[in-house]
Amino acid sequence: MHNPRIPVTPPFKAWKPFSFYVYLLNCNAVTTPTSSEEFQLAQAGLVCRHHNIDLLLQLFGLLQSEYPKMQGLTGGWLKLTLVPPDSEGYTGTLIRSMTGNGKNLLYIVPLQQEFDLTPLPPDAVEFKNMPKAQCQTCKVSLPLHILALHVQEYTESGSSAEDTECPICNLKFAPYFLEIHASTCGERVFILSFIDFFSVDDVLDAICQRVDVEKQFSILISRTNILERGLLQWQPGIDTGALRKEFLTEMVAGIETRFFEGPPHQKSPRYSLTDFDSGLFRTVGEILAVSLAQGGPAPTFFSQWAYSYLCNGQINPTQLDKNTVADSQLRLLIDQQSLRGLTDEILNFGFTGAISVQNKEPIVRAITLHAVLRLQPMLEQLKEGLQLYGLHLLIKQYPEICQPLFVLGGDFVMASIHPQLSEKGTSKHQVELDLVNFIQDLLYESEDGPRSITPDFAVVVKFNHNCEADFGNHSICYPVVSSCAKTIVLPVKHMKSYSQFRMVLLEAFHLGQEFNNV
Repeated sequence: MHNPRIPVTPPFKAWKPFSFYVYLLNCNAVTTPTSSEEFQLAQAGLVCRHHNIDLLLQLFGLLQSEYPKMQGLTGGWLKLTLVPPDSEGYTGTLIRSMTGNGKNLLYIVPLQQEFDLTPLPPDAVEFKNMPKAQCQTCKVSLPLHILALHVQEYTESGSSAEDTECPICNLKFAPYFLEIHASTCGERVFILSFIDFFSVDDVLDAICQRVDVEKQFSILISRTNILERGLLQWQPGIDTGALRKEFLTEMVAGIETRFFEGPPHQKSPRYSLTDFDSGLFRTVGEILAVSLAQGGPAPTFFSQWAYSYLCNGQINPTQLDKNTVADSQLRLLIDQQSLRGLTDEILNFGFTGAISVQNKEPIVRAITLHAVLRLQPMLEQLKEGLQLYGLHLLIKQYPEICQPLFVLGGDFVMASIHPQLSEKGTSKHQVELDLVNFIQDLLYESEDGPRSITPDFAVVVKFNHNCEADFGNHSICYPVVSSCAKTIVLPVKHMKSYSQFRMVLLEAFHLGQEFNNV
């Protein structure tokens, strides 16, 4: 029994957490957003949120964690129906009262600031906890709340509209969705349009900066089956960290043998619909991009026409002849002297003229075009893989600079030569420039299938204008080479013309394993 004179403390009533919905608008407004405005807000991460709240929790801290864009807001909030804060601010008790225990939707409107409505990429922090699904039309995974609005807007705007090509990845999308895709594509493929590139080194430095050297991609393979095991385990590890050069060297060599065919340094993709269907050519492109970005060997085994297609997506018929055909079976067919029994095969190649010996040249031309055109799907998939680190974008913008990384020849060697020239305007400077041109002429003249050269290959060329001071009176001397320092000193006096330059250099090659004075 209680003493009636002693006041009884009422029993403590436990606080029951409740849930409510809140909507953050981008600017000061007095009306609720329309359906089209909701779509823009959803793309910008200002979507309707569901929250659980307790009595002691301050609302502003909760909303800041859910809406990162609110972290810069100062001052109060203006509601569509003004809800003034109590002495302790916006607490759980106040919110429960104003929302009818979570049944009514709250709109938060900034008084002064205006939030950016640029569409966020699907992997933005605002969407990290939201389930995603793929749009069957655009093939892009979007948060479910955006996907529903996207499908609705896409239907209203007309899905039959002509697709527009993305300038970054070259894929086509509906005009309405292109802006959304561009925001995500810009996150995946960095834009280097404002940087000028003048050499192969500039390109390699640019893609090298995209490598996260702090991470590692662990892969367990045996040396007897590096290529197949590497391809099998590649997908989960792309762009996640640095790889050993030894692994990249083995992979690039295996790719050249497994996925390409043709004469050395003039190869084309091997025709394989099985590999195409498995997406292996995309994987090949990614591995080649990684090799270039991480100091591995350059894939200098591409034919000129194949590289040109990577640059502009077009096949130039003037670059094609019967030597372009890399398929061994088709080459045997081209070399056939008799056409007897080959009618069906020739017709399958698209030749519609009379099948006779007199038409052998147009028949060979039809076979050549067929052999090249059927490789377009493989090259397109290869281009997708080369988008890693933004490499394909650089190839498109700077085809001549990037060519030595894929097509080996005198141009690549010349790009790796660093002559130490005299001061401009002097007679020595002009003579030295002539010698550099002689080097290039000799390389083009001698080129018949050079060996592989890595992108870090570089030779310093020096010029000796007074060899008599070193060797006394003599009739001829040869270039002096330092293999460790990667330098070569040319005797200018004995190389005044290209014929003299060629004779001295070739004699030096034939005299022994190293250049010596005579």
